[in-house]
Amino acid sequence: MRWQPKLPIASVDQLLEAKICSLCGACVAACHWGVVRFDPQRPSQISYNPDLCVKCLRCLIVCPQAILWTRRDLYYEDVKVLDAYQAKSKSAEVLSRSQDGGVVTTLAIKALEKGLVDAVVLAGTEDKWLPKPVLAFKPEEVLQCSKSKYFYIPSLIELGRFDGVDKVMVVGLPCQIRAVERLAEFDVGVSRKVAYKVGLFCAHNVDYSSLVEELLPRAGVDVNSLAKMDIKRRLIFYDRDGKSYVLPLSEFERLTRPSCLQCPEFVSRLADINVGFAGATEGWNTVLLMTKLGEELFKQLSENFEIKKPTSEELARVYDMDSKKRERANNYFKELYGVGVGTRFLDYNTWRALCR
Repeated sequence: MRWQPKLPIASVDQLLEAKICSLCGACVAACHWGVVRFDPQRPSQISYNPDLCVKCLRCLIVCPQAILWTRRDLYYEDVKVLDAYQAKSKSAEVLSRSQDGGVVTTLAIKALEKGLVDAVVLAGTEDKWLPKPVLAFKPEEVLQCSKSKYFYIPSLIELGRFDGVDKVMVVGLPCQIRAVERLAEFDVGVSRKVAYKVGLFCAHNVDYSSLVEELLPRAGVDVNSLAKMDIKRRLIFYDRDGKSYVLPLSEFERLTRPSCLQCPEFVSRLADINVGFAGATEGWNTVLLMTKLGEELFKQLSENFEIKKPTSEELARVYDMDSKKRERANNYFKELYGVGVGTRFLDYNTWRALCR
């Protein structure tokens, strides 16, 4: 029997039990008391100590999953962009280490080099691909975070750890981009100093343990030799010798957590720029400019890219993936909670606290 959440979800331990947490790291950044934290040795979950909790609700207020029920716009409105391109980095070094067109890596490196930002929040890994939140200050630190990771990495933890910087770029999944503005409202760490938000196309992720305990063994590849992973109609792993190992996409999809199943965003509505492979020519990225700020950033750094306009059919593939994710999430939301998106099922005081 599927676990059914009690309503309302009024504590982070209940959210964790329901696997609605997407390990974005926002709650860890927001908690002053160390009640919620991330243990790198237990990378598939956020740890919670109820004995320390003062019931302030900060963790739930910044959570991008706990208040999704208020965001009818994300479930029902189509993606709106200012402009769209396909782009590819001109840097041979970046292309040799990136997933596809190297757009995100180049944006981050050039923004640092030009002084547009002081640091970049990224998802990194350590030995055995262990998740590692990163606040990169140097181009070489950005390069170390290149390539896609299809498992949760709580990179927003870094927004609560450091101060003394004036401008930050956040590279994140749609759930993480949703959490950034909530963190800024709380004046958490450097989150109020986020200058640019770069979103990554996201169908869904899995947790780290699912990757190393289920997917890699099924594919027959050891985590110590894993060099790259990719999803292009199939799940593909590459070892350091360039050998590929393939699994049907269904193997990945069956491990999807409720956090991703209820999320309607393939494309982040709150990002300044969205980047991904979907709809792009092989070796290129699709780039969606969402805000004037994102448009100005891309224009300012455009000399570092080969750029072309996508066809209407290529863009349609992106929008179709977003539409299908919204539809699936809408149906799953109703199944999980028993109410439609936007239905106020909390008492007024709790609703006002979480949605302020």
